[in-house]
Amino acid sequence: MSISTFGHEQRIRVIGKNWLLTPLLIGLCACVTQGGALQLDTGKVQLSQAGAMSVVIDSVPTTTIVSIDPPLDIVEQLRRDFIADDHYYHQCMVAPKNCDVTRISAPNSPHRADLTRRVRDYSVANIQASKGSGVALVRIDSLSIIDPNHATVNTCSYNSIVMVDAGATESSLDDIIFNDAIASYLSAWMLTLDNGVWKIHSWTTSMTKFNVDQCGFPKP
Repeated sequence: MSISTFGHEQRIRVIGKNWLLTPLLIGLCACVTQGGALQLDTGKVQLSQAGAMSVVIDSVPTTTIVSIDPPLDIVEQLRRDFIADDHYYHQCMVAPKNCDVTRISAPNSPHRADLTRRVRDYSVANIQASKGSGVALVRIDSLSIIDPNHATVNTCSYNSIVMVDAGATESSLDDIIFNDAIASYLSAWMLTLDNGVWKIHSWTTSMTKFNVDQCGFPKP
């Protein structure tokens, strides 16, 4: 015969004649309810024969979800690509007119829009980083792969490079200072994978300190 228990179809086969069914208690552990239906944590449970009675209970197989850390080579690629993005950004500041923003910014991202605007404005105004004027240091504090196409990188950075107006004078010694602020930053970067390369999508800064190296980089 067929009976329905808690909305879960069970099949019970009884073997023998004129046997009186006694109460049967079956302990099933690790049960979960999904979509209003009881789902057992086992694929099939068979009970040993008691007297002349055999009971077989079929249940819906379950799927076990296991969290697996991303392979180390994927994390290492994220690290390498971020460092390369940061390095090329500073090259762009030295020569804004030669900057290819698509190399380091994700398509249709806030970072690409911001970097495109900055490079254009600096190119028109002849503003650029003065070579040898300071240092730009970055330390990666953590990396996280969110999914195959998205990741985050947390950094502490220090920048003392001077930005100058290089078009107003004939000699670099006479360049007009545009920005000589020295600062350090705690930042979170969001990256997306574009044609196999991690590129910056957006970023936020949680703490900025001027004239202070909050990262603790070794003194030169």
